[in-house]
Amino acid sequence: MKHLLIIVTGILALAFYQYPGVSAAGESIPVLKEERETNNIILLKWAEKSRNQATQEKLIIRIPGKEEIPGVIEEAYPADEFKSIETFQKQPDNVKNIPEEPEVYPLPVDEKIPPSHTTIPSPETPKDPPPKDGKDRQCEDANDTEDTVITPTRTKQLRKNVGSSLSIITQKDIENSKSPLLLDVLRQAPGIEVTRTQGIGGATNLFIRGASAAHTLVFVDGVQMNSPTSGAFNFANLSTDNIERVEILRGPQSTLYGSEAIGGVVNIITKKGAGDNKVTLGTEYGMRDTHRHTANASGGNERFDYSTGASWLKTQGISAASSGSENDGYENVTGSARLGWNFLDNGRVDATIRGSHSDFEYDAFVYGVGAVDDPDRRQTTDEVLFSAKASKTFFDIWTPSFLISVNDTELKGFDPTDESGRFRIPTRVWRAEHQSDFLLFDVNTITLGYEYEVLEGKNEGKYDGQTYRNNAVFLQNQIELFESLHWTIGLRHDDFSTFGSHLTYRTTASYNMEEIGARLHGSWGKGFRAPSLNELIYPYYGNPHLRPEESNGWDFGVEKEILKDTLTIDVTYFENNFKNLITATVQPDGSYLAENAARAESQGIETILTYRPFTILSFTGTYTYTETRDREKDQQLPRRPENRATLGINTNPIEKLNINVTGIMVRDRIDSNGTKMDNYWTVNQATRYDVTKFMAAYVRFENLFDYDYEEVTGFGSLGFTAYGGVEFKF
Repeated sequence: MKHLLIIVTGILALAFYQYPGVSAAGESIPVLKEERETNNIILLKWAEKSRNQATQEKLIIRIPGKEEIPGVIEEAYPADEFKSIETFQKQPDNVKNIPEEPEVYPLPVDEKIPPSHTTIPSPETPKDPPPKDGKDRQCEDANDTEDTVITPTRTKQLRKNVGSSLSIITQKDIENSKSPLLLDVLRQAPGIEVTRTQGIGGATNLFIRGASAAHTLVFVDGVQMNSPTSGAFNFANLSTDNIERVEILRGPQSTLYGSEAIGGVVNIITKKGAGDNKVTLGTEYGMRDTHRHTANASGGNERFDYSTGASWLKTQGISAASSGSENDGYENVTGSARLGWNFLDNGRVDATIRGSHSDFEYDAFVYGVGAVDDPDRRQTTDEVLFSAKASKTFFDIWTPSFLISVNDTELKGFDPTDESGRFRIPTRVWRAEHQSDFLLFDVNTITLGYEYEVLEGKNEGKYDGQTYRNNAVFLQNQIELFESLHWTIGLRHDDFSTFGSHLTYRTTASYNMEEIGARLHGSWGKGFRAPSLNELIYPYYGNPHLRPEESNGWDFGVEKEILKDTLTIDVTYFENNFKNLITATVQPDGSYLAENAARAESQGIETILTYRPFTILSFTGTYTYTETRDREKDQQLPRRPENRATLGINTNPIEKLNINVTGIMVRDRIDSNGTKMDNYWTVNQATRYDVTKFMAAYVRFENLFDYDYEEVTGFGSLGFTAYGGVEFKF
C-alpha cells in the first residue's frame, strides 16, 4: 500500500499546484507619433495584449489535445482450474472432461475461455455527430487522429473530453516497434496483462484490471472477435498488418457494447487509404529460422480510397514445454483490404475484409506432470472477417449509420497418435446494427441504437451445432456544460434466447481546468457476460440454467500537465466487483457442473507519465498496481500481477534514424493452484534507418538481455532473439 499512498499524495499535490509564471517577453511601447486619441488607443491595446500574454505565461498550463493457457486456457475467473474442459485428457466417466487444471494446453486455443454471445456494437461502427454551425465542436481537431477517439461514446470525441479510462496505440507506435504481432504492442498499455504460452503462435490471453480474458470484448473494424464457444479471443494470430490504430477502454462497457465488455473493450481499426498510390514491400529474417514478408498498397481521392495488405510469417519456434527439446513451429498468412466511398457530400461507405490462416505446433499436457514434448500435435485456425458500414448526415442534426459484420472461424486439431488431439470447432458470429446520433443545441448529442446478433458454434464429437440470438437497444446522452464539463449517461437492454433479458447502465464525466492545466475524469457502470456455448452444453459440465456473470466498477483520475507540452501525468484509481462467476462445482456423485458460484474483486492504481524534453526524444512510462481477490478461496486471482510497469523510449537523433526501446516488468503473480509464478523483466529494441527515399533498413531485438522466465508455468518463453529487415516504398 505504500506505493498507493505515495502516488496518490504526489498527484493530489501536483493537481492543484500552479507553477510561477515566466515573465512575459516585454514589448517596447510604440512610439507616439499620431494624435493623442490614436496614441491612447494604441497604448490600451498594447497594455491589454501585454497583460494577456503575461497571464498566459504565468498559468503556463493547458491540457494537451490528446489526448491462461496452455493451448487455450485462460483463467476467466477465480476458479480457473475448472475452465476449458475440452483440454483435458480422458478420465473416468464421472469426471470426464472436467478440468481441475484450467491450464490444459492440449486444448484448442479457442476452447479455453467461456465467452458469451451478446450483442456487441462495433467501435468502428459509431457515426460521427453532425457538424455544429459548420464545425463539429466535438471534433475541432478531427484531423489529428491522436486527439480524437470513437470507442468511448461510439461518436467522435476530443480525447480530453472523455471520462472513460482510455489508451491509444497509434500507427506510429506500431511502426516504431516493428513487431509482427499486435500482442507485443498491446503489452505497453496500462492496466493490461498479456500472457502467452511458449513463443510466437502460443495461445495468448489479455486481462484488463484483473478481469478474465473472457471479460474483454475485441473488435476489428466492427467485427466481433470473441469466440461463441469459449467466450474469449486468442490474440496469438493477429498481425499488425494494415492496422492504423487501437483504442483500449478499461472498465465495464456493456452499456454500449453488451456482453463480454466487463473488463473493457479493445477496438482495432485498419488503415484508410488517402493520397497518391503507394506500395510498400518488406522482408525480414531472424533467429530460429524466422521469415517474414509483407506487401501493402493504398491510395485515394475525394470519392474513393483503398488500403490493402498481405503478410507471411514462419518460424521454427521453441519448445512449448519448458522441459522439452523439440521445437514447435508456427506459420501465419494474413490478407486484408479496406475500401471506402464518399457520396453526397457527407455520406460514407466502408467495406473491410480480412482473412488469415495459421498452423501451430504445440505440446501435450499430462496431469501431475505438466507440459511434455509431443512431436505430433498441431492445430490450424482459419478466419474470415467481413464488415460493411454506411452513414450519412441529414439537416446537420441527424446521422444514421448501418453496419453488418460476419466472423467465420474454424479451429482444427491434428494428432495421428492420440484422439484427444483431434478436434474441429467451427463458429460464426454475424451482426446487424443501426445507430442514430442527434445533435441538439450544439451541446447535446443523443445516441439511439439497435443490434441483432446470431452466434453459432459446434464442437464435433462433443456437441452438435447450436444457434443463439440476441436483440439489444441502447440509449446514450452526451452533454457539454460551460465548455469544460462533459457528461455522458446511458442504458441498454439485451434480450438473449438463452437466459432472457438484462439491463445495464453507465455514466462518465470529464472536467477540464485549463487555467491550471488539469483534468478530472471518472466513470461508473455495470457489465455482464452471457454464458458461452461450452458452459451451457459441454458434456459432463454444461448447465443450460446458468445466469449471466455480472460486474460493477468505477474509476476516478486526475490528469495534470506539469510542464507545458513537455511533462504530463495521469493517475487513476479503480475498483471492480464480479459476481455470479461461472465455475465448475463438485456434485454429490463426484461429477462437475458449471454453476454461478464464484465471486471476485479487484482494485488498484494506474499511472501514466509522458515526458518529451526535446522534439527528438520522448519517454512514456506506466505503472499499475492491481490487488485482486477470489472471495471464495480468499486468495489472489491467478496470473494477474500485483505490480506491472513499462517504459518506452523513442528518439530521432537524426532525421533518417529512429530508435525505439520498450521495457516491461511483471511481479507478484500466482498460478491457479496458488503457487508463486516467475517475476520477470524484458527489453525489446528496434532501430530503423532510411537509407534512401525509397528504402529503409532495420534491426529488431526481443528479450535483449536474454532473461529466462515463464509467462505461463511449464511453458517456455523466447530468449534473446535478433531480426533484420528491409522495406521498399514506391
